[in-house]
Amino acid sequence: MLYVAEYTSSLGRLALFGSDRGLRGVSFLNQSHEQGTLVTKKSVLNPQAFPNEELVPNEGAFETIKSELDSYFLGEIREFAVELDFGDRGTPFQRQVWNALREIPYGTCLTYGELAQQIGNPKAARAVGLANNRNPLAIVVPCHRVIGANGSLVGYAGGLDFKRALLELEGVSLRADASSTTRASLLQAGAHEFAHHGFEGASIDAIAARASVNRRMIYHHFSSKRGLYDAVDANLESLNVAADVTFRFKLMTLLQHGAVNSNQLETQLTQFQHQIAQMQRDGSIDVNQDANVLARLLYLIEQFGDLVARRGSRPLTQDDLFKLVQSKPKATRTIVSPTLKRI
Repeated sequence: MLYVAEYTSSLGRLALFGSDRGLRGVSFLNQSHEQGTLVTKKSVLNPQAFPNEELVPNEGAFETIKSELDSYFLGEIREFAVELDFGDRGTPFQRQVWNALREIPYGTCLTYGELAQQIGNPKAARAVGLANNRNPLAIVVPCHRVIGANGSLVGYAGGLDFKRALLELEGVSLRADASSTTRASLLQAGAHEFAHHGFEGASIDAIAARASVNRRMIYHHFSSKRGLYDAVDANLESLNVAADVTFRFKLMTLLQHGAVNSNQLETQLTQFQHQIAQMQRDGSIDVNQDANVLARLLYLIEQFGDLVARRGSRPLTQDDLFKLVQSKPKATRTIVSPTLKRI
């Protein structure tokens, strides 16, 4: 049996979980949770902190940690002395990361890579980030002191405003654009992944890994993968990405979404054909990644005249383009090498 109580801090409301051995969890309560009502897994923002055992309300069981939290938020203490009880939570690796978090000094920040080095596993930055995300004891085990390699705040269960406020309380100087830096990194990472794999092929995990953030940050900034894709599409020209990434993203967009009408498609295909030829002359075509896409595109170009002749003046639809792209797959494969040689 575990105990539960609520705590209202100067920054927001928390749920505290504990056993007779010590503090088991510190969780952020969502805004819809009514004070004094039963704390459930749906009412917390970091559900990994929610225990599986039966919970019994007991305000008296948390007098020590509430007093320490009061002093912490007033800037009077820098460390928590309360006993912790992780129970059966966490793998050995996660426990190692959580213990390392407790060694980060007050008012200090480490990156995920630096924390990975600190535990003797410098190649495990992403795994460290995932373990950081699974920390059941927010604030007390200070996962808020870990930031992105580019200085961005990255993810936090209580929200980036809460994380920023905690760091500022501890005297950490943060860039004014720390949150916007994360968004820019995600846009750049999304542009690369969508350019090389298309919307369907690009995964949330791959985008998050390229940006060195937790996948939850994508949902925090863009709500969904589609939201990120639309944001990349709208801001493509202003993103700090290489010209070939911009080109491949536009090409993938054309192959996946088509054009408004036949004249627009013909213009786009012609532009892409010239740009592909220029990329081939510059040596910037990656044969392994681009061969199939190039073959399909040139097949479109070669067949476009017949398609227009058959359809007359009726505008091309997305279905028309998909059928054309997906037709004659054997022919598409057989023209890969000749196509690359020809352009």
